Amino acid sequence: MKKIIVLFLFTVPAFVNAQKIKAAETADKTVIYRTIAAGLLRNCAGAGKKIALYGFSYSDGRDSRDGGVVAGKITAELVKLKKTRVIEREEIEKALEELKLPRSGALDPDYAGTIGKMLGAGCVVTGTLTELSDKQSELNTRLVSVESGETIRAANNPITKDWLDQYRELLKEQNKAVEKNSNDAKAFYERGVIYADLGEYDSAEDSFDTAISIDPAYLAAYLGRGNACDKMGAYDKAIEDYSKAIALNPKSAQAYSGRGKARYAGGGHGKAIEDYSKAITLAPRWGQAYCDRGNAYYAGGGYDKAVEDYSRAIVIDPKLANAYLLRASVYSGRNEHEKAVEDYSRVIAIDPQFAGAYLLRGDAYCKKGWYDNAVEDYSRVIAIDPQFAGTYLLRGNIYYQAGEYNKAIKDFSKVIELSPEFIGSYLLRGDVYSKKGEHGKAAADREKFKSLSQK
Repeated sequence: MKKIIVLFLFTVPAFVNAQKIKAAETADKTVIYRTIAAGLLRNCAGAGKKIALYGFSYSDGRDSRDGGVVAGKITAELVKLKKTRVIEREEIEKALEELKLPRSGALDPDYAGTIGKMLGAGCVVTGTLTELSDKQSELNTRLVSVESGETIRAANNPITKDWLDQYRELLKEQNKAVEKNSNDAKAFYERGVIYADLGEYDSAEDSFDTAISIDPAYLAAYLGRGNACDKMGAYDKAIEDYSKAIALNPKSAQAYSGRGKARYAGGGHGKAIEDYSKAITLAPRWGQAYCDRGNAYYAGGGYDKAVEDYSRAIVIDPKLANAYLLRASVYSGRNEHEKAVEDYSRVIAIDPQFAGAYLLRGDAYCKKGWYDNAVEDYSRVIAIDPQFAGTYLLRGNIYYQAGEYNKAIKDFSKVIELSPEFIGSYLLRGDVYSKKGEHGKAAADREKFKSLSQK
């Protein structure tokens, strides 16, 4: 039985990612942006305070229109709530230009006070996006106090990119701009960004190619083409582009990070660590860079250094759920299951509906021998997602080992219902029937397994 259970445990990482994607597919239908806006204002409204929405970008720093779309949706909901004054984007743009800061992405808390005071705001909203799949992303929002510079509130919400049809219309307009002036490198670059947002990376690469042929010193185009090549698995080409970007701007943390990711994906963990380290030197408060370097250390067997980097990311951003998940995976691999439980519990505190975190914590509980806690977590997973057969299998195994045979049979039967292709479930249920002395049912299940395995 243990071998069969282990096979299902290999599905846990996929289930964790699938949970984020599934939540993203339904998030907008449950007025996710209104929920985000209301949550922000719980800590910012009142006393005539104004709020400035700085904007969002992808955690890897790539250029995208997605952050602007998301910022617009949240701004619209903030205005509808009528609980505070939302500062116009034009005012924010002027402040950013004066301070020479980027116009989107995760704003360093050190700058929040400066921008807020310039705008007369009490709070600043910033954050990042992380791509989950072609049409889903995870939105990480931060509400920063102007007075203290501290993060008042943080949240992680899966969202669906349901605005891609708008990009199709933008693409038509951008094609007109390209046709109007075939020597305009920026026009080709902007078209490449739209193609990348649509997930059409080969077309994006072509557009960036043209932009570079027109302007060989176009830094952003090398970064864009490097990202497109990376997405297509052309890691050598991506490394070459990021290297050219570094030659153009040796202080580009994004270029070093991008090259590090391409090197990591291509198996060059040592070189990846060097690039991530350079990115961290240039941008010491970039939490994602520490996570990325931690992954490279982990892949190379540097578990202590991986934990160190994940912990640094957490210090920078105590609400970075992914950093806790990564650190917990190291703890689990080193049989430090109590520490893993603590980290999974922190993830659950950030996102109580993240079924994958309960599943992983349940596994850690099992390894500690805390089976009652594991059953409780598996039951929570089932309440959130009753269609994942693996949870029933894991819970059923605990019931079986505890001698709660009726409950075990019920769970193994559910596995058969949800995943009939997993014929090993018949053997498991047959074993339980045998323990109960119901030998006829046990024989029937074993015969069923035998007949299915011969097909």
